[in-house]
Amino acid sequence: MKKSFIIIALCAMVTGNLLAQKNDIELMLDRYLSYVRIESQSQYPDNPSEFPLQEGQKAMADFIFNEIMSMGKGVDVKMSPDYYVYAKVPSNMKKKVPSVMFLAHLDVTPEADGSGINPQVHRNYDGGDIMLGHGLVLSPNSSQGKHLNDLLGKTIVTSDGTTLTGADCKTGCAILVTLIEQVLNDKRFNHGDIYFCFSQNEDIGKAADRMDLSYLDKVPDMLIDVDGGDYGQFSVSNFTAEGRAYVFYGNQAHPSNGKASGYGDSRTAASYFVGQLPPETHPSFSEGRQGYIHCYDGDTVKGHCEDYRLEFRIRYFDKKDSAVFTSYLEGAMRRTLAAYPNVGIELAKQEIQYDNVANSMHPKTVKVIQQAAVKTGVKMEPMELRAGTTGAMMVARGLPGGPCIYSGQQAEHSVYEWCCIEELVELTGLCREIVSQIIKL
Repeated sequence: MKKSFIIIALCAMVTGNLLAQKNDIELMLDRYLSYVRIESQSQYPDNPSEFPLQEGQKAMADFIFNEIMSMGKGVDVKMSPDYYVYAKVPSNMKKKVPSVMFLAHLDVTPEADGSGINPQVHRNYDGGDIMLGHGLVLSPNSSQGKHLNDLLGKTIVTSDGTTLTGADCKTGCAILVTLIEQVLNDKRFNHGDIYFCFSQNEDIGKAADRMDLSYLDKVPDMLIDVDGGDYGQFSVSNFTAEGRAYVFYGNQAHPSNGKASGYGDSRTAASYFVGQLPPETHPSFSEGRQGYIHCYDGDTVKGHCEDYRLEFRIRYFDKKDSAVFTSYLEGAMRRTLAAYPNVGIELAKQEIQYDNVANSMHPKTVKVIQQAAVKTGVKMEPMELRAGTTGAMMVARGLPGGPCIYSGQQAEHSVYEWCCIEELVELTGLCREIVSQIIKL
């Protein structure tokens, strides 16, 4: 009789756990779908100094703000005039422990159509091709869909093949709002101060421009960005990104009398300038920790047809490379001025767009993430990121930085963009365990 009772109790426990897991998946699915249906696409401004906000971005901020507000007491939530949403769940510990801030962004990229998003839910994924619609196929044999091979039987959300889904970074938003909800609902869960920031215009490189930590009562000790697209990985280092622009000032003259009239051909001089850079500094030669110089755009200066402007991306992990790249560009300028004396050259812009988080993050951050990964069984391995994140943008503006962890987004910035709902549930558990590990420091 006693044995039967134990068996019945165990069966009830297993059934209860399965029902709880299913409920978590459905709640996450509903939350994620409610986010992706909001068209919060950001747009590049005509003037780089502007901070444009589309109506959909404002709607997304309002939605998240009201959702967190509705969770009741225990969370302090604020929204800035720039539609950043800040939240804090205060510590319930008697002793002082390190604080943490989690980041995600509310906008989606302008690099693919983001209007009229019609998410498609594929339950119990069977391992084959997923027909997105309009002739597009998401295949587990493709670069966009290779992670599908790990997700048999899971719940996959895609677009209908005409738009992106907004998985970057509405997966992160769904994870973090669910984390707030779980922490508030579990009175036995011990934690320090937990801060959250949902930023704007990350996908146009401006997330840190209007970041205002005065909305918080202190600068958090640790920062973690939940916006990664590399399965099972988190960044411990990333490129420093420098932007430069050179303007070539010409002198218009008829070419038949070019020498006598001092013809200054700005376009040809600009081409010569680029040709003076060593080929091995081009992105096509760069891998691993190697940086690069990339002339990615050039055009006539508006209103001055005789002048030409070149835009450069400069990327490096090691600050020593910055000095080397600068010497190459200065050498190119000297040689171009000598070769085309009728053309003037000006370094019109030089700015650090984002910086390496390794230079400023909390020294225990990597350990905390790795311990949480072991505890939850969620794959999370350190990597060096050949890109930038919100945390990296913050470092460039003198704010604290931190790693970016995988958020479940796949094939981001394209119509193939997708995510797995079960992964979002698991990653919520990982973030919760990160909070638990921090109080042990």
